[in-house]
Amino acid sequence: MTEIVKRAFTIFLSFFFLSFLYLFGGNTAFILFISIVSIYSLYEWTSISSKNIAFLPSFIILNSIIYYFDFVNTYYLSIITLLVWVTLIYSMILLSNQLKIFIRKYYMIIGLYIFSSFFLILINMHPHDVTMSSHSYLIDNKHYFLFIIILISSIDIFSYISGKIFGKNKIIPSISPNKTLEGYLGGFTFTILFFILFFNISNLIWTYVDLLYLTIIILLAFFGDLFMSFIKRMYDIKNSGNLLPGHGGILDRLDSYFPTLPLFYLWLMT
Repeated sequence: MTEIVKRAFTIFLSFFFLSFLYLFGGNTAFILFISIVSIYSLYEWTSISSKNIAFLPSFIILNSIIYYFDFVNTYYLSIITLLVWVTLIYSMILLSNQLKIFIRKYYMIIGLYIFSSFFLILINMHPHDVTMSSHSYLIDNKHYFLFIIILISSIDIFSYISGKIFGKNKIIPSISPNKTLEGYLGGFTFTILFFILFFNISNLIWTYVDLLYLTIIILLAFFGDLFMSFIKRMYDIKNSGNLLPGHGGILDRLDSYFPTLPLFYLWLMT
C-alpha cells in the first residue's frame, strides 16, 4: 500500500472506532480507552529514548489511586500543566540547548507528568464548579470529548493541506524541516473560519473571548506538534512508533493534544 492509502485506511478505522465508542460506549468504556491511550503513550515515550519500561506499572498504580480517591483538583492541575507547557515551549524556542540537557536528565519525570496530566484532565472532562465542587460524569458530557477531537483534527488537516499547497518558508527547520509558515497560517485561518461557521450554523452563542481561547489553543497545538518533533530530533528518530500505518505512533497523533487540553478544560469546563 502507498503511504496515502495507509493514512486513509488508518483514518477510516480510527473514525469507525471512535464513532462506535461515542455512540455506544459507557462511562467505563471511555475511561478504559483513555487509560489505554495514556499507558501506550508513555510506552512510546520510553521507547523513543530506549528507557526501561519499569515506570509503566508505577504510572498505572499512581493514576489509579489518584482517580479512585479523587484528591487532585482538575482546575488547578490544568493551570499548573498549562504553565509547564508554556515553560517548555519558551525553552524550546529560546533555550533549546539548555532544554535538551534538562530533558535528557529528567526524561521519565517529564513523561510521567505529561501523560498523567493528560489522563487526569481527560477523564474529568466535564463541568466542575470550584466553589461547590460539583461533578458530573464524563459520559454525560461526551460532546466535549468529540469537540476536542474535531478541533485538533481540523487544525492538523488544515495545516497539512495549506502546507502542501502553499508551503515555502520553513519555520524552524532545525526542529521540523517539513513545517512551514504558510501551513501554520493556513491551519490557523481556516480553523477559525470553520468554527465560526460551525457555531453560527448550530446556533451556538460565541463571543470574542471564545475566539481568543480558540486562537491560543491553535497556537498551543502547533507548538505541541513542534515539541514532539524536537524530542524525536533529539533522539534521531522519524516517528514515535508504528502502531498507526501511514501516521507513525500514538504520540505522532496526540502531540497537539497535550498542551491544548488544559486550556480547553479551563475554557469550557469552568
